[in-house]
Amino acid sequence: MTRHRFAGACRLVWFACLLGILPNGEASAQLRLVPYVSGLTLPVEFIQDPSNRSIQYVLEQCGTVRVILNGTLLAPPFLDVSPIISCGGERGLLGIAFPPDSATSRRFYINYTNAVGDTVVSRFLRSASNPLVADPTSRFDLRWGGPSGQRFIAQPYANHNGGHIAFGPEGFLYIGMGDGGSGNDPENRAQNPFSLLGKMLRIDVNVTLANPEGYVIPPGNPYQPGNPSVLPEIWAFGLRNPWKFSWDLPALGGTAAMYIGDVGQSGWE
Repeated sequence: MTRHRFAGACRLVWFACLLGILPNGEASAQLRLVPYVSGLTLPVEFIQDPSNRSIQYVLEQCGTVRVILNGTLLAPPFLDVSPIISCGGERGLLGIAFPPDSATSRRFYINYTNAVGDTVVSRFLRSASNPLVADPTSRFDLRWGGPSGQRFIAQPYANHNGGHIAFGPEGFLYIGMGDGGSGNDPENRAQNPFSLLGKMLRIDVNVTLANPEGYVIPPGNPYQPGNPSVLPEIWAFGLRNPWKFSWDLPALGGTAAMYIGDVGQSGWE
C-alpha cells in the first residue's frame, strides 16, 4: 500500500477544495498553491526545527535528511543513513523528531527500517561546530526490553512499519508502530500485550547519554515496569499502520487529544 506516502499533500489539497466551495467565494480567490522547494527525491516527512523558525528538515525515504534554510534547499544533507537502511515500498527512513531541548542537548531521533527490514529508533547528535550537520559517529540505537533486549523491533513482513515519531506536549517521545504487515494482522499482534507491533509507544528519552537503553518508562504510562502482563512502553493498543499523528496542542488552546492517521484495510481508513 503506497497511498499514505501522499497523505500530507492530500490533506493540503482537501483543505484547498473545502475552501474553494465556500458560498462567498472569497477563500477560493485568495488561496493558491506555491512550490516551496524542489529537487527532493521521495520525501516522506517535513518538520520544523523547534529552535530556529528559518530551518526545516525533509526526510527522503532512501536515507537522507535534507535541510531547508530560509526557503532554500541546501545541497549537503543533514544526515545520510542510506548505507544502513532498507528502502522501497513501505520501508526506509520514516521519521525524525527533535526534543524540546534540542538547541542545548543537540539530540534528535530517527525511525527507519534497517538492512533486513526491522524497525530501529536511533539517537544522534548535531555537530558541535555546525548545527546544520549531524554527527554520524554519535549514532545510538535504543534498546527495547531492558538488558536482555534488542536494539531493533523485529518486523515479520515488509509493510505496516508505521514510522512516525514525535514529542508530545509533555515532552515524551511517541513512536507509531504498525501491526507488522501482511493484511488483516494474521498473527493478531496489535492486540498482543507482549508485542510492540500495532501499538503507540511512549518513552522518556530525557536520560544521560550513558543510559544503556536510551530511555526510561514515563511514570504516567498505563503499564509500568514489573507488570508481567503488558510491555511498559505501550501507551495504546490496536493500531494497524499509524503513518502520521499529531496533537490538539494545549498551548494553542487545544485539548491535548492525539489524532492518528491510521492507514486502513482496502476501502476505508
